[in-house]
Amino acid sequence: MLININKVPKKVLNPQNNLITLIGMMGTGKTKLGNLVAKKLNFNFYDTDAIIERNFNMLIKDIFTIHGELFFRKVEKEEIYSIINHAKISKEKAVISIGGGAFDNLYTRNLLLKNTKVIWLNTPTDILVDRVGNGSKRPMLKGDIKNSIKVILKKRIKYYILSHYKLDTDQLSKKEITDQIIKLTSQ
Repeated sequence: MLININKVPKKVLNPQNNLITLIGMMGTGKTKLGNLVAKKLNFNFYDTDAIIERNFNMLIKDIFTIHGELFFRKVEKEEIYSIINHAKISKEKAVISIGGGAFDNLYTRNLLLKNTKVIWLNTPTDILVDRVGNGSKRPMLKGDIKNSIKVILKKRIKYYILSHYKLDTDQLSKKEITDQIIKLTSQ
């Protein structure tokens, strides 16, 4: 099954909502696909990692090294809140790509589930390993890349399954994934 519509109370899904959030592991294509979806829908696009890198004038990896993961997660949570708050006030239409670990945070998860349509881009571990390469730009990856991804996914999957929609991406082209996201968000 290509699309798995998770069991979420209907009151949580707001068909009038014009905010879409893409979640999933590093390497799933959240940024690339989010940008494509935003262009097709004529929505704004926000990549929280890119915004944070720009605000700090350094790579996420360097923020982790210098300030630590807890600091980064706090900044990430604040940035997501800022985007959602601005979008709600201005009635903006937007696609938001968040870092792979952002949805672990209870506050962030509830904020996104309440105010956006959350789509989990699910990609098999072997494909993720190919996409992230040696993991040098990924601060959460340590040692054996495949094992590291498996460990992280095992921790995060309990949160990812709470998304409104799950989209298995391994058998789909970028265009097909983009079309499926648009179809899901128009429901």
